[in-house]
Amino acid sequence: MRHGRRRITWKGTALVVGAVTAGCALVTYLPQDDAVDAPFIVEGEVGQPLDLTYAELTVTEVRVADVLTSPAEAAAAAGTFLVVDATWRATQGETTFSGAEVTDEQGRRFWPSSRGGCSTSASAQPGYAWRTTYCFDVPRDALEGATVRLARGDQTEEHGGQRRDAVAVVDLGITASEADALWKAAETVSPEAPGYPPASAGGSEG
Repeated sequence: MRHGRRRITWKGTALVVGAVTAGCALVTYLPQDDAVDAPFIVEGEVGQPLDLTYAELTVTEVRVADVLTSPAEAAAAAGTFLVVDATWRATQGETTFSGAEVTDEQGRRFWPSSRGGCSTSASAQPGYAWRTTYCFDVPRDALEGATVRLARGDQTEEHGGQRRDAVAVVDLGITASEADALWKAAETVSPEAPGYPPASAGGSEG
């Protein structure tokens, strides 16, 4: 049975994706520096499928918990656990998705924890949806305005493994009032093991 604080819901499916076409002038006038090697950011919201070319990603649900439980352990957060459920569907071949982090409005970055049965990466076969749960231990003031960044490239301090690759940045939609309410509620979450999601929860086999 899945438990957690009041689930956060989002409305709206609009997604604006900008594209920049580079020509000879780019090579002539811009140095081959970080601007050229930067990842291609695809922004979206919870519940919205995002096309990353190599995969389709949907962040399906966000919860907050003080304690994570699994058959192996119960883990208490130093701050609070921001629990992010996501579904990956590889489109070009078997793919491992190694990049995951939460960023707050101050620019602080938090990497996922493997405690309590949570995942720090995921792998998916082409054409098959695969559900995974990421858990980030964050302080109270990191909840409002937080975003989650998910990609196939390795998670590093400088995002070196994500250069010139598509990266999803999803607004978790947590307002100031919601952040306060979520922090005050004492809840426990039991993350589901990675696997194929039911058709009604963001995808199915095939």
